[in-house]
Amino acid sequence: MNLIVGRILSLLPAVLFLSTAYGWITNPSEAAKGLGMPLLEGIGRSTQIGDFSAFFIGVGLFSLMGALTNKVTYVYCAIVILLSAAIMRIVAWQIHGAELASFFIGVEIATAVILFISALLIRSGISKKNEISVDQE
Repeated sequence: MNLIVGRILSLLPAVLFLSTAYGWITNPSEAAKGLGMPLLEGIGRSTQIGDFSAFFIGVGLFSLMGALTNKVTYVYCAIVILLSAAIMRIVAWQIHGAELASFFIGVEIATAVILFISALLIRSGISKKNEISVDQE
């Protein structure tokens, strides 16, 4: 049961982040607006769409791969990306005078916590599954 719940918890952020990536690919002006920023012009637009799409695709695919393969290393990769983003938002606020993006920081931290719980449950489920296999031999 732990394995199933862990996999579902990893799939939820995967769907959310991959659908957000789809928005950056198909309608970047709306995606940018959803994050409280204008769509930039020129090379800025290329960087903005490329970097944001990569962020959401990366977190989404790592979460999905963790759920599909039961390999928590993938889930940990998604956690590192999310926590790095949250930390850098705080750095931007503290050092560079950016507005504190508390909502987005909260989402990133909450998602990282959900993924961490997912990883623990997947690991626990795999351990129990292995114990059952050994007992049956």
